[in-house]
Amino acid sequence: MSDLGFFTLSLALATTTYSIVGLALGIRKRDGRLLEGGKRAIYASAVFLTLAVVALIYVLLARDFQVEYVASHTSRDLALPYTLSALWAGQEGSLLFWAWVLSIYATAVVLSGRHARNSLSSYSSLVVACALAFFLVLVIFVNNPFQRLDFVPADGLGMNPLLQNPAMIWHPPIVYLGYVGFTVPFALTLAVLISGRLKDPYVPLVRRWTLVSWLCLGVGTVMGAQWAYVELGWGGYWAWDPVENASLLPWLTSTALIHSLMLRRDRGALKVSHIVLVVATFALCIFGTFVTRSGMISSVHAFAVSRIGLYFLAFLIAVIVGSVVLTFRRRSGLKGEDGAESLISRPTALWVTIVLLVAAMAAILLGTLFPLVSDVLNVALTTDYFNLSSAVILGPLILLMGICPFTTWKGGDSRGLARRLLAPLIGALLTAALLLFLGLTDMFGVLAFSVCAFVTVGTLLQFYGGLRSRRASGANPLSAFVSLFRKQRRRYGGFVVHLGIVMITIGVVGSSAYKIEESITLDQGAAHTVGGYTLRYEEFSYLPSVGKDVATATLVVYEGDKQVAVLRPEKHFHHSSQQPVSEVAIRSTLKEDLYVALTGWEDASQRIALEVIVSPLVVWIWIGGGVLLVGAVVALWPARSPEVVEQSTELAMDQLRHSEGTPTGEEGQQ
Repeated sequence: MSDLGFFTLSLALATTTYSIVGLALGIRKRDGRLLEGGKRAIYASAVFLTLAVVALIYVLLARDFQVEYVASHTSRDLALPYTLSALWAGQEGSLLFWAWVLSIYATAVVLSGRHARNSLSSYSSLVVACALAFFLVLVIFVNNPFQRLDFVPADGLGMNPLLQNPAMIWHPPIVYLGYVGFTVPFALTLAVLISGRLKDPYVPLVRRWTLVSWLCLGVGTVMGAQWAYVELGWGGYWAWDPVENASLLPWLTSTALIHSLMLRRDRGALKVSHIVLVVATFALCIFGTFVTRSGMISSVHAFAVSRIGLYFLAFLIAVIVGSVVLTFRRRSGLKGEDGAESLISRPTALWVTIVLLVAAMAAILLGTLFPLVSDVLNVALTTDYFNLSSAVILGPLILLMGICPFTTWKGGDSRGLARRLLAPLIGALLTAALLLFLGLTDMFGVLAFSVCAFVTVGTLLQFYGGLRSRRASGANPLSAFVSLFRKQRRRYGGFVVHLGIVMITIGVVGSSAYKIEESITLDQGAAHTVGGYTLRYEEFSYLPSVGKDVATATLVVYEGDKQVAVLRPEKHFHHSSQQPVSEVAIRSTLKEDLYVALTGWEDASQRIALEVIVSPLVVWIWIGGGVLLVGAVVALWPARSPEVVEQSTELAMDQLRHSEGTPTGEEGQQ
């Protein structure tokens, strides 16, 4: 089966090469048959890569340990879900998975443009095919997942114990869907630049593909943070590790791109800002892959050091240089940015948003790359650099989320804006007063929560304004609410995303500024109080299990005199690895998490060592991730027809303009 897998990989490279040649010649000669043949070859590549993935899954499930990849990442006692997830656990398999996903995206690009009457589909298919060929060359000639050993091991090395978590099944594929998906907006942008058809329907296509990839990468990143929280036993969820940052960087620039696409005045026109942000996003995806696989920067999440990083570096340079050259060649036909706007206007607010997002990306990128020169400069950056820089930049960004919906496209007077912002401001001041009354003296936390209250009140007012306009036309409350999302999905889906971001911010601030952490030791029967919780140590067990030995401490938890939980933190010792893995016990509420990790014990099992953390509001990070997912899906959901959307938008605008005390409806133009 491994030979069949390698053979289908070779066929995929052959058909992809044929696709590149056919599309290039077809475009040059304007030969429809060549273009059609080149596009059909992409379908064939997707089929052959699917067969290769099936072949690798087969040898994984069959425990064919003569295949080096199988021997390195599985073992006979590895559970079925993790055996399947070994497909992307190693470098070779993850590259094959990347190529396979890219072939699916390439097929979608061809299918979506099959009825198009312009050349955008052919050029974008050509660009995606070139990217696919690059990954196929790596999989076949550099990191072949079907490489066979000269002998057959009795058993495999197994999977890294830290990866044996349910998140391993979902987190990497979703992140890959985001990373790989940004190839399509990049291909569409290059297609417009190469073809010179700068007025083709560019913006709607790029927006749709960008939103899909942005959503996958954002949700995948939150899932990765939750994985780190429950698996590593340190009570945190984000350590500013280079590989963690690698997923955040393109998410920030793609967020800036989504906001940049709102600034268009000529529908479909290509702007320099679009090119810069699209290329930056795709380049950062390649950079993240380079960081993960090159070993240039130390990371606990990276693959083993490999020369494959040099290939990604060369590809990254080619992407940047090629994009710059094409942009320079088409500079005369590119649409410049809109002229000067009123300082109090929607375009100005969006531009400030874009600048802040790019600034946040630049600050994080600088901190990520700084270890390369830290030894020379004899200076090292700690996590304080990332925490401070992100707070300084992203704090005003969160505030802008509450201000921007109250601005108008043409601008207005400051008094009108101040009047519209009065209710959110009152909400923020009341929140600050309440927090101070409750005894919160950390001014950073008070300020951050107040800003979150400002955005929340402002966003809810947008929903209220929309409901009020629809109730004025006779709709009942439920149908009016449904109508908001049915007729203006992008606008109100965006507001839901904003609420998700606010929830994530609340969770981050609460768990960072007010966390209580204590290392304790307990004798059997003894109790200790941390942050209002009393933990009593009941019993200890050390039992063998399938493929591992499990140490478990049983703790009874009280709040005052009331028993609220029984927690059983564990330490796992996998037979295939000498690395112990903590399995933490968590009591989670909307208010806070009680997080307990077993760190050690005496041989007699009469005394245990624990790491106990009370982390306020951390659950809101995961809730916010879910809300973000819902909002993005709503914004992506296809409308019934463009005419319905435009008519409903204009109606909402007219009604809101005559609704005293509600914000103007011009935001519906988003």
